[in-house]
Amino acid sequence: MKQGDFLMHYLGIDWANDKHDLCLLADDGRILSQFVITHDLAGFVTLQDHLKTLSDVRINIERSDGLLVDWLVQQGYNLFITPPHILAHRRPTRVKDDKGDAYLLAYLLRLDDRDCRPYSVQSHTVMHLRQLIRAYDHALGEQRRMSNQLIYSLRQYYPAALNLFTKIYTLIGLAFLERYPTPQHAQALSREELEQFLRGHHYAYPGRIDMIYRNLKTPMPLASIQHGHVEYVKLLIPLLRMVFHHKNALIRQIRTLFNAHPEANWWLRFHGTTGPLTPARMLAWIGDDRSRFPTAESLQAVAGTVPVTRRSGKSKSVEFRTACSHTLRSAVDDLARQSMRHSSWARAYFQQQLDNGHSVPRAYRALGNRWLKIIWTLWQSGEMYDELKHIANRSRKGAVLPLAQAV
Repeated sequence: MKQGDFLMHYLGIDWANDKHDLCLLADDGRILSQFVITHDLAGFVTLQDHLKTLSDVRINIERSDGLLVDWLVQQGYNLFITPPHILAHRRPTRVKDDKGDAYLLAYLLRLDDRDCRPYSVQSHTVMHLRQLIRAYDHALGEQRRMSNQLIYSLRQYYPAALNLFTKIYTLIGLAFLERYPTPQHAQALSREELEQFLRGHHYAYPGRIDMIYRNLKTPMPLASIQHGHVEYVKLLIPLLRMVFHHKNALIRQIRTLFNAHPEANWWLRFHGTTGPLTPARMLAWIGDDRSRFPTAESLQAVAGTVPVTRRSGKSKSVEFRTACSHTLRSAVDDLARQSMRHSSWARAYFQQQLDNGHSVPRAYRALGNRWLKIIWTLWQSGEMYDELKHIANRSRKGAVLPLAQAV
């Protein structure tokens, strides 16, 4: 391939933690060089030395983040991404080989393969949002993991503690376990002391105090040995408290950063973005680069809301799409579920999917797919979403109307 009067070159980079395998192909497919660089500035300079005499280079790599990707973008290279799960399906032998993967990445790019997606340069705010949301998701995962460990340990020696509050791993639940770490401490607790503790932690449900006290005083068999469980719970309490505070701090940062983006109000107009982080997630994973998704179908495919059709000979199958952005798929699922509470046409559309025999998850996926079509269309024009206008448009096209709108 030629671009203008310049020969094109194609570089495949197999990413690893400490080093990267590279393969450089000529315009006619010849292997010009295969080499390895270290994951540091010296290695990046070595790469630059290899490429500086070439007229034009396209680079294909397995991931879209990290120091190497940042450096390549800063140097102005023409970058493409082929994710690892897609590359795994394209290997001839399905056996992981770093040198072979580097060649395959360059080879696919030279063929202009559709799995080589142009790297989309997003705004600083979007990139910052992505990092904060990833940090929040990690914190949420750690909270779930440690909460499950806390619940398991309490079931071994202190099950009454699990019935006191909606969630024992909230701040008030952790404070109670810290002050009354064993069933013996709970049995010795008076009604007055319980009320004083709850007032001190601004407990908002005084009508439940009798129930809490009864749960604590209900006779239960005592574990013959509990010291190890007690010590582990004591270890988990400050860790869960730290994660709780850090997670809330991340939520505040995400909201502040999202609200500062010029398209924040545009996202908030959609009736499914009422969750605390859903609009920020949608902006982060879709981004603000209009050229990234040339069609609504390309956005829907990346979000995994449309199935994939596989053909082999005379056979054809339509299957659930597993190769997609799972972070975007999760955000779209949140949007679809939340829109059920606020959008009349969304409820009608969801019910129509159920009436057609689809499962609940598939109905939500279909609703999310519909939302993405709307989002992409308005994204291209910059027009704000209008619920009544959309219902009127659906009516003109003969779509199922909400009951309140039906005639």
